[in-house]
Amino acid sequence: MAGGDCSPVAAAAAARKWDHEEYRFETPEEDSLDPRFSEYDPKQGCFIYVRYFFDGDKLDLDEESPAGPMRHTGKIFKEGFRLKNSVNVVSIKIVSSDYGPLNVYGTIIARDSLDQKCVYIFRHDQDDCQLISSKDDSLILIGQKRGFMVCDDIFFEINLKVKDVHGRTVHDARLSKGLMEVDAIRRLEFDPRYVVETETLVSMHSILDLNYTFVRRSVEGTVEVRILQGPDEFHGKIAASTTSIPCDIVLHDSKVSGALTAGDNGVLQMARRVVGVSVDEILVLTVAAAVGDYKLSVGTVEFTPRRNGYDAEIIICGNYHMLLKATWSIVYF
Repeated sequence: MAGGDCSPVAAAAAARKWDHEEYRFETPEEDSLDPRFSEYDPKQGCFIYVRYFFDGDKLDLDEESPAGPMRHTGKIFKEGFRLKNSVNVVSIKIVSSDYGPLNVYGTIIARDSLDQKCVYIFRHDQDDCQLISSKDDSLILIGQKRGFMVCDDIFFEINLKVKDVHGRTVHDARLSKGLMEVDAIRRLEFDPRYVVETETLVSMHSILDLNYTFVRRSVEGTVEVRILQGPDEFHGKIAASTTSIPCDIVLHDSKVSGALTAGDNGVLQMARRVVGVSVDEILVLTVAAAVGDYKLSVGTVEFTPRRNGYDAEIIICGNYHMLLKATWSIVYF
């Protein structure tokens, strides 16, 4: 459910009234929306929630989560330790807008059950816009920086803006703005569905699709790619997938983000490197290295998820000898 349908993304538990066939919240009265967390949306003709409003008096809505990846890699957990669920954001797309090609900037943040603080997955300022020229273009994501822990819901705050469309001055720079919710509790009532799901936000001057996978009994895999032999710059694509959900989670694509330069010890500094993986699945890492102008040399490794430790394997891709490594950690406080 998204904040663009003139209702809160979620209401207090006592106020929730389910339609048992469609599982939708009953639409509240307009004056029930707290103005601190809502804005008027000209596309919908009503006020919508644009920020996380639970515990709004206690939570600093701009505070970034201090928790990083691999927090529990070195720990040993007793047999029967209950794993948490997670979510992977596969892609985010502006599928329709009131403008043509877009120079997009702004932020998209996630709030999970670990601390409800900001985890940025898109962050561009006005001087560093991303050009969106087609509905097939995805936003260039910068994270998640750690595995999401999803005990009940995970929320996404969308705040995207646009500037100088076709050289014209934009009178309302708000391209997409609202609050989106993925309800994990409801998903646990159904049999596992290993598919890519979509939440849609209709707001301001666009329609946005957030494509994601819900991951049961998840561990966090932090991916490292190291050049052992070959050019210092990497041209190509690096992606993660799992055996049951074979869609690509793109960790880097040089056609979109430019070449990566190897840093200390040959490690490629990817903007995205964390993936949630069910212990019932296999993590598949694929590297497609550019060979010349038109060809790709592809290498793939498979890792069985674990609760701690790491796995590594060497591959040869074109002119590169690379070490692919996945460091495991449970997703927990």
